[in-house]
Amino acid sequence: MAVDLVRRRVVRTPWLLAAGDLCANAELPYVSVLWEARWQDPLVGTRLESKRLPWADEDDDPPPWGRARELATVLATGDSVDTLAVALASAPYGQRDIGLVFRGLDFTNPVIEDHYWFTDRRIMIACFALAHPQERPLSANSTGTPSGPYHPVQTFVSTGFKHGNHGPCPPLEAVLHRHLGPDLICGRTRG
Repeated sequence: MAVDLVRRRVVRTPWLLAAGDLCANAELPYVSVLWEARWQDPLVGTRLESKRLPWADEDDDPPPWGRARELATVLATGDSVDTLAVALASAPYGQRDIGLVFRGLDFTNPVIEDHYWFTDRRIMIACFALAHPQERPLSANSTGTPSGPYHPVQTFVSTGFKHGNHGPCPPLEAVLHRHLGPDLICGRTRG
């Protein structure tokens, strides 16, 4: 699926593959260790750990309302689809949570550009293969009161819909249908 995302011009490289303890509800554009890694370009072997945010409330609420705690190690990075395929083939699936983050959406794809209000290079996309299912709210406001309904996730894609139409953009949705099946469940977190 990840290789297909690159080949079909849904995402742009470079990419980063990490494994460890990831949180399905860590807000990707703000507190996820993958977000931090995307901007810092760490070396292979670097440990990624959740940071305490001075403006965030420390409470017992579950993420995305409370603090996510993540710890992962960078397994591989690169620009090439071929090295991505090799890295994914050797990832510790089922043993550790796997997270793959791309630099962003490929706005040279006119369908993606049409889906968003403007080209925003900050919009990132990450793919997850968790070792065990985690509960994720189908609709959440991270600045509101924790509520459900929740859905168990183990394999999923997370992207920022900032400055765009609701739901996944058509090229992303087409790749996800091809690899994950026609019965996709789309959630939404605001905050």
